[in-house]
Amino acid sequence: MADSLQSTTPVSASGGFAGRAAEQRSERKAAPPRTDSARATDTVRVDGSIAIARRLLRERVLARTRLALQLGDSDVVPEFAEAIDAESVGAFLGRLMSAQNQLAARRVTGWAAARVRSCLDQVLRDGAEEALELLAADAEAVVVVVEVLAEYERRLAKLATDSPPSC
Repeated sequence: MADSLQSTTPVSASGGFAGRAAEQRSERKAAPPRTDSARATDTVRVDGSIAIARRLLRERVLARTRLALQLGDSDVVPEFAEAIDAESVGAFLGRLMSAQNQLAARRVTGWAAARVRSCLDQVLRDGAEEALELLAADAEAVVVVVEVLAEYERRLAKLATDSPPSC
């Protein structure tokens, strides 16, 4: 049977990887050298502070949650396709708290509800504090963590005002 896929272009196999032959490489023109003044005006800005801050906050809060609940590193929350940098602060916080609850469900069968809530509250605050320390050099990232904490405080205050009085 004849091979229907044939390449007429020569390929060198340097190091076991296919590449262009030497005569093909010489056909490309080299870019002109840049001057020092051109280098001085070049700048690069990576704007990922929101995503970085949220991912770090999530990682630190969940790591502290696993530690407080005495879970192993293998006890992880399933990761779903998430638009971390595009979602609202409220949506991000809701998913973070949901992930904490999923971890807590694996361990707290003998714990009172108040103990679970207190533990999850403390580790969320501790994780946020750790994230703030790690992100201290990036003002934009710090603002992201502070916004998440403010939303958390707002939810706690709303919960306290919406709760019926206890007897």
